[in-house]
Amino acid sequence: MQEQDKRAVESMCRCGLNLEGVINVFPNLPREEIVAIYKFVRNRDIDADGESSVSINCS
Repeated sequence: MQEQDKRAVESMCRCGLNLEGVINVFPNLPREEIVAIYKFVRNRDIDADGESSVSINCS
């Protein structure tokens, strides 16, 4: 998988799609690599308490 493809998969993971949704967006990419990227992004965005580490300011 090319670096550009990896970045595109990461972006879809951050958009809130579930794993199957991300896989469906990229049917020609290796499923195993998509799963690995999905898990990496999801684990990186969750803190030690299992909460999302993403902060949103709605002011």
